Order: sequence, then C-alpha cells, then structure tokens
Amino acid sequence: MRTRLIRTIFSLGMLVVLLAQLSVPVPAKAENGQALSISPPVLELQGEPGKTAIATIKLTNISSGDLLIKSQINDFGSKNETGEPNIIFDYTQETSYTLHSWVVAPPPFVLGSKESKLVQFQVNVPADAEPGGHYAVFRFTGQAPEIQETGVAISASIGSLVLMRIGGAVEEKVNVVEYYSATPSFAKSSFFETGPISFVERLRNDGNIHVKPTGTIEVTDMLGRNAGTLRVNGDPANPQDPPRSILPQSIRRFQETLNSKWMFGRYTAKMKLTYGVNSTPLETVTTFWVIPYKLILLVLLIIVILFFIIRWLIRRYNQHIIKLAQKTNQNSVDNSTQTHSSSAQAPHPVKKTQPKSTHKKQPKPPKK
Repeated sequence: MRTRLIRTIFSLGMLVVLLAQLSVPVPAKAENGQALSISPPVLELQGEPGKTAIATIKLTNISSGDLLIKSQINDFGSKNETGEPNIIFDYTQETSYTLHSWVVAPPPFVLGSKESKLVQFQVNVPADAEPGGHYAVFRFTGQAPEIQETGVAISASIGSLVLMRIGGAVEEKVNVVEYYSATPSFAKSSFFETGPISFVERLRNDGNIHVKPTGTIEVTDMLGRNAGTLRVNGDPANPQDPPRSILPQSIRRFQETLNSKWMFGRYTAKMKLTYGVNSTPLETVTTFWVIPYKLILLVLLIIVILFFIIRWLIRRYNQHIIKLAQKTNQNSVDNSTQTHSSSAQAPHPVKKTQPKSTHKKQPKPPKK
C-alpha cells in the first residue's frame, strides 16, 4: 500500500512538471532563423514641392545565413490613442497624407550574414504636393535565396516609419481633449486615500503636420509647496526618451505617475507643454484631494476610546475622593460624639455661694 502511494505521488509530480514545461511560451522564429534589424525605427524627412529627397536606412542581417531582401512602401495612419501605426495595405486608398506613391523603392538585393547596408529610397515630391505631413512605412522582408522559387516560406520582416514634412502653409495646432488625475490603473478620479497619483492627457492634433508636445506637470500642495514634477511625452534632452509624435487629425494619450505615497489635502497639477517650430505653449490645470479617511477614522476612534477611558478614570477618582472625604467626616463626627459622652458622665464640682444678706443698713442720722 505504501509503495503504491509513493508511485502515485511520483507520477503526479512528473505530470505537473510536464504540464509546466508545455505551458512555457517559446519564442517564435522565422524559418531558417532569418532576422533583421533596422535603424532608425522612425525617420523624419524635409521636402519641398517639385524636389527630390533621399531617405537612408541602415539594415542589418543578424541571422546565420544570407537573405534576399525585398522592400515595400505602405502608407500608415494612427490606429489608436497609444500611437500604434495603422498600416494601409490597399494602394487604392489614398489620403491627403499619402506618401507611398512618391517613393522609388530599391531593387531586391542579397544581404550576407551579419552584414549591414545603407539602403536609400528616392522620394520625388510632386509640384502640387499638399503642405504638411505625409507618412509611410518603408518595409523590408528577407528570406533565404535558395527558397525563393521553391514555394511559401516564413520571412523576416521589419520596417521604418517615415514622417515627411512638406513646406508651405503648414498649420500646427494642438488642443487638450482631457486632462485629469487618476488611480495607478489610470481610472479617472479626483479623490484619493493615498498616493501614488497618476495623470492622463489626451491631446488632439487639429493641424496638418505631426507635432511633439512635450513639457512638465508641476504638482503643488495647499501651501504652494512643490510636491513633485513629472515629464510629459519624453525629454528632448534625453536620447533614451525622445518625444513622440501626434499625427494630424488624431488623438494621442499620455500618462504619468507621481509616486509620492504620504499626501494630505488639496493639490494642484499644472501642465505646461510646448510644441511646434515656434514652441507654442499649451497649459491647463487640474486639482485633486488626498484624504486618508481610514487613518483619520482610526485616529478618531482611538481618541473617542481614550476620552471615555479618561472620563471613567476621572469619575472613579472623584468617587474615591468623595468616599474618602465622607469617611474622614464620619470619623470626625464619631470622635466628637465620643468626647461629649465622656464629658456628660464625669462629676461636675459644685460651687458654693454665700447667701445674700437681707438686712438693710440703717441710715446715719444727720449731724447737728
């Protein structure tokens, strides 16, 4: 019986280990280990109507074999408020911000293992090009040359987002759709028990060119003291955290968190941003309250309990003093009564008094 139990436990243990191994995600790889890297991931170009611009992208084959590289150009727009690009694969779908039809893609080429190459795209700007922003993704796919004509194969794919600015009547205009304080999970709220406090900004680009609003949020308490400063949309001075663009006619959401925990009272959070070539200011303010009501209720409860305890102790003390005083008075009365009783029982000495004489003196006769 004991041996069977041990075998059962061992079998269950092996089953748990096997299931755990099967549940671990395995990184997906392209066939034959193809992989590419690209630089820069976002490329900004300046163009003028009727002129040609050159876009240069560095492509590296980090796989163990040669790759046949093909390029493709697709327009893109904003997919959602996080800034995720929406790649447009339908070439018949053109907008006022289209770019793909202006680009001359390079012919296919072979890129050796661990080899890098600067790939150039020629952008021919039409003479009647609409001023403002135009956007496309320059994509590369790579597969082993020997399987090019043998059938379907999984290919490595990567792309660089190209943001082109065409000079002319360019309008830079950003409006604040929403700006509010929030919980750490970014749910809107203006009342908190404790920190941390998050902030959400929803900014809409109403112009015709991409912009990068960036700046700070300054949080002050009721006394005007600084409670924290947060960066909004990166820092132009920090290459590791560059500002991100808002495409025309789209909304982008930014969010930050103030990690202060112990806060109390009313706070003001002033957002100060600038954007565009002229550093146009964009400012707004929100307020919120931090009241640790649970802690306050606990302190009040403790105060009330202490009040009743002290009141009870004072009452007990007063009763003790009154009883002590009554006892003292009773003892005094008893002592006085005892003294009077003793005095009544003792004999009092009788004082002898001489009887008054009733004989009247005779008046003396007058002298002759």
